[in-house]
Amino acid sequence: MGPALSATVAQLERDVMRAARTGRSAVPPVARHPSDRRLILAAALGLAGTLALTGVLAAWLARPPVPAGPVVVANLAPRPLVLPAAWFVRPAAAAEATPERIDLAIPWSELTGSALPGLMRVTATRAPETEAPLSPARRYARFLTAEAQPFGEGLMRRRFRTGTPFEGEDLYLAQGEGSRFAARCTTGAVPEPDAACLSEIRVGSLSLRLRFSTDRLPSWSAGLAGLERLFGPSP
Repeated sequence: MGPALSATVAQLERDVMRAARTGRSAVPPVARHPSDRRLILAAALGLAGTLALTGVLAAWLARPPVPAGPVVVANLAPRPLVLPAAWFVRPAAAAEATPERIDLAIPWSELTGSALPGLMRVTATRAPETEAPLSPARRYARFLTAEAQPFGEGLMRRRFRTGTPFEGEDLYLAQGEGSRFAARCTTGAVPEPDAACLSEIRVGSLSLRLRFSTDRLPSWSAGLAGLERLFGPSP
């Protein structure tokens, strides 16, 4: 019951009580009988419920359409990308004819073919037509300490120096320079543990920006193979 309806009912009850004390009619005769008052109250409640239902229905109808089946992204890469609709972070953008980017949340189990929990968040855009960039090891060289620690699964861990823009993060490099794979991962607590690591890679003509949990670092090779299968020049 809304505030206005509550106030109306309360006023009606006060008028009836006042009329009973003074012997005068404070309401029209048709509304004096208790059964009539209940009918009026029931009608008001029914109207309020109808209005609320109408608002819910309007909000439901205004939702962006969610594709029912696989989504075909035809113009982002040289070959059409056929991706499950459930992976798209913004379902309405999935149906655009010429998207400039797609935002996905891909289960690690789909990437690796294993039972790994969690999601990899992927933003895919067209890669710029430029010369090959510096390797991550060279790009971050002036911010890193000299220490390098083996991490396992072919990764080396490098630490960023205090006072640099990347303080509080570690850099993980595959195959020495990190040209195939590199990731910056926050070392402390983060609001979203599933997005603690950031990696930027190129697959074919696409630039992929990846976010994932630090726990998934040991699976970097299987995850990368899954991304190459999905976004590479040939399926």
